[in-house]
Amino acid sequence: VEGPVDGLKSVLLNSTPVLDSEGNTNISGVTVVFRAGEQEQTPPEGFESSGSETVLGTEVKYDTPITRTITSANIDRLRFTFGVQALVETTSKGDRNPSEVRLLVQIQRNGGWVTEKDITIKGKTTSQYLASVVVGDLPPRPFNIRMRRMTPDSTTDQLQNKTLWSSYTEIIDVKQCYPNTALVGVQVDSEQFGSQQVSRNYHLRGRILQVPSNYNPQTRQYSGIWDGTFKPAYSNNMAWCLWDMLTHPRYGMGKRLGAADVDKWALYVIGQYCDQSVPDGFGGTEPRITCNAYLTTQRKAWDVLSDFCS
Repeated sequence: VEGPVDGLKSVLLNSTPVLDSEGNTNISGVTVVFRAGEQEQTPPEGFESSGSETVLGTEVKYDTPITRTITSANIDRLRFTFGVQALVETTSKGDRNPSEVRLLVQIQRNGGWVTEKDITIKGKTTSQYLASVVVGDLPPRPFNIRMRRMTPDSTTDQLQNKTLWSSYTEIIDVKQCYPNTALVGVQVDSEQFGSQQVSRNYHLRGRILQVPSNYNPQTRQYSGIWDGTFKPAYSNNMAWCLWDMLTHPRYGMGKRLGAADVDKWALYVIGQYCDQSVPDGFGGTEPRITCNAYLTTQRKAWDVLSDFCS
């Protein structure tokens, strides 16, 4: 893919761009690593591991520790994700005060439970708050892990402090290149967001396609007479998005159709039609037809191509 439209201005955390339109910092301490999805690309720096998450979403009560068994042979570390549904104590006058709960992350070693992390969550929140810790130096498989609550359960509506074990993640320390996969890695200090879970959004230009060699996708201009050859470039011209789906051998129809089976000269005329400027309804102009699609599921080829052509 082409990638972010305007660098860190196109990376949004909780709907706020990392940099504003003037280039000033909205969110500090952010590291972003981008890979475009090439066949041969380097591993993303700072993300030299991969993980498999098991979602639990189970409440942890004072007298009922939650136990799970780990059997995977090749993992190097475990990430425990846990938190509170809410954490607040309401007085008889209606004041809302901070509270705290204590949790233990434990691993069974040589037949006994060993506390790996002793965590106290302090503060005030009326919504879910999650945190995580990572544990290494794992014992031989299989072994048991558990989450134990050390704070007595609330017996009144005035104190909200339910705890939950959200998930655990089995981590393998290996440098992955993720060929043919575009990806973004973001590192940021979550304390800047308080009890909020951090959402990520990106303003991207998508796939790099094969477009006519005499075509400028930025200006949507064609120079001279086309000789029938192509060049790689980002474009949202509907005709060349369709050409990409028809001829690409990995995710398109390229293993069944050759370039000679598709009338590129007819698509050239269609592409020029798509690029014609028309009123946008706000006093300006816009291209007649563009394609800004996000395909996330595998479907029958005929259905996808019919949607592109409709």
